[in-house]
Amino acid sequence: MREERGGSPWVLAIDIGNTNITLGAFPARPPAGGGVPRAFATGRLSTHRHTTADEYGLSLRQVLDHAGLSLKALGGVVVASVVPPLDEVFRDLCPRYLGCPALFVGPETRTGVEIRYDRPAEVGADRIVNAAAAFARFRRACIVIDFGTATTFDCVDDRGAYLGGAIAPGPQMAAESLSQRTAKLPLMGAFRKPARAIGKNTLDSMASGLYHGYVGLSEGILARLKAEMGGAPLVLATGGLSPLLGKEIGGIKEIVPDLTLEGLWLIWRLNQGKK
Repeated sequence: MREERGGSPWVLAIDIGNTNITLGAFPARPPAGGGVPRAFATGRLSTHRHTTADEYGLSLRQVLDHAGLSLKALGGVVVASVVPPLDEVFRDLCPRYLGCPALFVGPETRTGVEIRYDRPAEVGADRIVNAAAAFARFRRACIVIDFGTATTFDCVDDRGAYLGGAIAPGPQMAAESLSQRTAKLPLMGAFRKPARAIGKNTLDSMASGLYHGYVGLSEGILARLKAEMGGAPLVLATGGLSPLLGKEIGGIKEIVPDLTLEGLWLIWRLNQGKK
């Protein structure tokens, strides 16, 4: 849907994941009541490690033009990346194609999050961004499940500190591995909820194992994380598969598909004026 934004200042948030690059356009200013503004435009590109700055730059310009966004009003770009080969690509293309250098979330970036990890530099930028967004939104202890290429579980205490968490293969990754490493199992299509647990053919049996397996995996990990954290942390889900899995997994109270993009906007705001 094309939405004309006129000359209002806006910010582009870019989440570079292993499968997709997710884009979110936000007003540069917070809403009157505080908090994070809603993204007024979102988009998605496929992640390809060997795509050039020119190719991605042109693709980005097309997406932004289709959304009716004026680059003259672009006030900033903020990026979280878990794909190192694309970091330099986006550092190059942002000033050349968007007219604005990018703020990359990294170990030296102000995030507002205390990282209690053995080696803080090892934590994926997206996990810290999710922690920042979750605490800013709810102001309480949280567990964030991000259903992406990998499924991550991230724990935030009641002061907003990042405690660590767990990482598991994502459902689509598991499906591809199952097909590649077995002689008679086909490559399943999109991850889906089967009509019944007892599959009557190979594809339905695979769908059942993957879907119900991930529900069980998530509930089991959540139970252990909650026991170690103590109290009653709020559990929320994000990521591409959160609308499908979030309602099935016991304990999830909120589904926030754009949580990472919201966190990127928050970190961009926090770093304005930093010397």
